Formats: sequence, C-alpha cells, structure tokens
Amino acid sequence: MSEKFYIDQAESCARAAAAAPLANQRETLLRSRAVWLGLAAREQTIQAGRAERDRTRSEIEEPDHVR
Repeated sequence: MSEKFYIDQAESCARAAAAAPLANQRETLLRSRAVWLGLAAREQTIQAGRAERDRTRSEIEEPDHVR
C-alpha cells in the first residue's frame, strides 16, 4: 500500500467522524484515523530507509564503474 492510500483513508475517517451523530462512532472513527496516519508514517519511514539503502549501494558500486 502507498502512503497516499493511508492518508486518504485517514481523511475519510475524519470526514465520517465529523458527520457521525453518536459520540462512540466519532471516537471509533478518530481512533481509526490515528491508526491510518500511523501506517502512513510507517510507510514513509520504510520508503526513506529503502532510498537510503539504494543511495548507499550506488555509492559503493560507483567507484568500480568509474575506473
């Protein structure tokens, strides 16, 4: 899943919470929103780690190609 998907889900939960007539529904939707935002943050961290590993690999491999 992509970070954008998680953020879209969080926004959907926020809109539903704002429209929910019952307090327990709002609380459930706001908890769900928090979970979706946590998943988005986790995905962002994973993608940043992958990018860093790829950058490091390319720096290690580059000197061999330069010679």
